[in-house]
Amino acid sequence: MMTEIKENHFSECIENDLRKEILFDGYFYDVTEFVQKHPGGSVIEYYTEKGEDATHAIQQFHKRSKEKVRLMMNSLKRRQPAPNEIALDAETVKKNRGLTEDFTKLYIELESKGYFEPSYLQAFIRLAEVFVWFGIGFYLVCVSQTTAFKLIGVALITLSRARASFFVHELGHYSYSGSPKIDRIVDVTVHGLIIGLSAARWRRQHNRHHAMPQRLHHDVDLDTMPLLAYNAKVAKNSKQGKGFLIKHQASLFVFDTLLVILVWTLYQDPKFIFRRKIYLEMAALAGHCAIFYQIGFWPWLFSTWGAALILFTTFAMNHTFLPVTTEPTHWVEYSLLHTADVVHTPWADWTTGYLNYQIEHHLFPTMPNFRLPFIQDRVKALAEKHNLPYIIHSYPGALSKVFENMSSVSKELSNS
Repeated sequence: MMTEIKENHFSECIENDLRKEILFDGYFYDVTEFVQKHPGGSVIEYYTEKGEDATHAIQQFHKRSKEKVRLMMNSLKRRQPAPNEIALDAETVKKNRGLTEDFTKLYIELESKGYFEPSYLQAFIRLAEVFVWFGIGFYLVCVSQTTAFKLIGVALITLSRARASFFVHELGHYSYSGSPKIDRIVDVTVHGLIIGLSAARWRRQHNRHHAMPQRLHHDVDLDTMPLLAYNAKVAKNSKQGKGFLIKHQASLFVFDTLLVILVWTLYQDPKFIFRRKIYLEMAALAGHCAIFYQIGFWPWLFSTWGAALILFTTFAMNHTFLPVTTEPTHWVEYSLLHTADVVHTPWADWTTGYLNYQIEHHLFPTMPNFRLPFIQDRVKALAEKHNLPYIIHSYPGALSKVFENMSSVSKELSNS
């Protein structure tokens, strides 16, 4: 009898060790079986770690599919946390409770005022802009007999692909049309035809960044070795940080961008698409190849490089020079401590596709980007109330910080 009791206890311990749970709205939910089925990929496993609270991540990532999430959560086993099971000290729990209360109030207020609603005029303008620039560029490259006009055509194709990169970023967050299904279809089309990459892979990778920006071993945007090191802590050992590419990373940034986009375009994204048999993306990628076959190799290469450089530089200005963390962090603190805005002007808004409002975007990723300028004062007030910084730089200032940080990290790793 005693042997049987011990065996049952042992089995229960093993089961508990293997069980994966997430904390949501005050309850632990058993997601052991669900993690492999999660449509958003492995990001859900970040929240099965001790001390993590998935409440705001689920709330904000799934704003457009609340009913589906509710039904899914109701299908899972749940339990109340045991005393001290949250794995955070009392002071942090108190601080997080205050942040959650005020953030939730802000979210409800913004939702009630319609800030999450799309604009069909804005939607048309964003879509038309991409194809108009591309169409004019395609015509000039393929029809014009004048070198100057061909070069203008390449420049317009580059502009189109850069604008498309900002556009699909919004589509990937389902903040474009108000319908995740429509956003996915448009995303696959534009991502594949114009940019030549996988929409599904981008969503999965980018959501992992949004879940925990600047969090070591979680934020994929920090996983840039051996080409780049935005923080000395990303180097696994002293030898890894002393390579030629890292030592000269500030000078080689432009060329590193080309290497990264070529690896994505020619290897990683096609591999992702074919392994998962995403047929719509295969068709879009085939269309991309057919279009650029007409344009030619060099226009394709330079427009690919130019668009990637614009996109990567924009993202770099919002994150890379900010501190990293290894600890569980509140959703609001991730946005205010580990992301930064760039000057709020009409020129910067257009140039960055509204990604100069990075703090606001990280707090509310499913809010249409054109609405972000209208909520900045409320976000500043939230930051001030909780003694958190609201970081904003001029465009030249942010750009300067990116390269100063890369040079500083190179020196730190060289001397380590």
